[in-house]
Amino acid sequence: MTSSAAHSLRTPKGRMIEIPIGGRTAEAFLAVHHSGSGPGILFLPDGGLDDGMRARAELFGEEGYCVLAPDLGAGATPEDVAAAADALRAMSEHDGKTVAIGHGPGGALALDAAPAADFDCVVAFDGAGVTEGALVGRRCPVALIFGTKDDPAAAREAERLRAVLDAKDGSGVYEFADAAPEFSVPGRGGWDKRVDGLAHSRALEIIRRIAGPYYDYVALFAEHARHEFETLDVDATMATMVDEPYVNHVPTLSGGVGHDFLKRFYKYHFIGQNSKERDSVAISHTIGPDRVVIESVVRFRHDTVLDRLYSGIEPSGEFVEIAHVLIVKFRGDRVCHEHIHWDQGSALAQIGLLDATNLPIAGPEAAHKLLDETLPSNQFMQDVWATSEGKPV
Repeated sequence: MTSSAAHSLRTPKGRMIEIPIGGRTAEAFLAVHHSGSGPGILFLPDGGLDDGMRARAELFGEEGYCVLAPDLGAGATPEDVAAAADALRAMSEHDGKTVAIGHGPGGALALDAAPAADFDCVVAFDGAGVTEGALVGRRCPVALIFGTKDDPAAAREAERLRAVLDAKDGSGVYEFADAAPEFSVPGRGGWDKRVDGLAHSRALEIIRRIAGPYYDYVALFAEHARHEFETLDVDATMATMVDEPYVNHVPTLSGGVGHDFLKRFYKYHFIGQNSKERDSVAISHTIGPDRVVIESVVRFRHDTVLDRLYSGIEPSGEFVEIAHVLIVKFRGDRVCHEHIHWDQGSALAQIGLLDATNLPIAGPEAAHKLLDETLPSNQFMQDVWATSEGKPV
């Protein structure tokens, strides 16, 4: 039985509003974080407010922001952008600094308008028409993100801007040569979910550093894990996650994609299926703008059925210690997905299901060495290790 991936284009939670632009009104799409407020993002779309652009605005709303995406129409000026920024700051949902994100020509327009609009930083995707003057004379950090696959002109544009951008304030030009322009827009021909995830983290790095909001991902995940392993409350576990999360235990392919599939997994195949002697020792936390990597040693006795590790295998009673790496991606203050890695060969060998006598597979020694780096190295290459004895280093 398999699960299907969630759709990239979701039903919008935001709403259409009208905002004043000079002596006229303009339609705009407003997406706000579930908390009800956040730092402001003025989102300048490429080609109007189609489903893909609304999905982009929604995504940044979920990340913790108050996002206003105006349809300024053809011929929009920096003055129009400044007026839209004023309308955003006047909203009760706006709380804190103001960032601009532009796609295509919207990126160049955001940079041109940055002084008058008083943006705290600017992020441009596939910025068409960005001038050297806008970069040299800017007063805020910028991130310029390009997809350049099969598009030499886009590659030349990225190289041109990289040559003139002073990166001392954390600004940067980020080129993704394995994705075409518009790779970050769902529904467009260049849409590439994998590369968009990489670029999204790049964008969030500069936005969070300049404007916040700041989330304690270690504490947020600890609350999620508390419901998994202590309260054993499936609904409370799901409440710490986005609407359509996923979990993938990589070595065994166990988990689920989407709310209902994952809840079924948690309810019948995870929560409550834990050894009475289980514990986890943290080795490191590596924290990024939208995720935390947790390196740990997990120890447990195989005294109960554990579908996610040993599906269909009766308890052996053996004690197991494994190195464990958990990569947790957040969307705002909620868990978006988890990738969980461990050495399944070691896990099987420790309960007697794999004869590792003549194989380079470590048992609990791998976990022990994470806890104490002075323990012996190279046990599985002793013969070849001897060949370098005495050689100059």
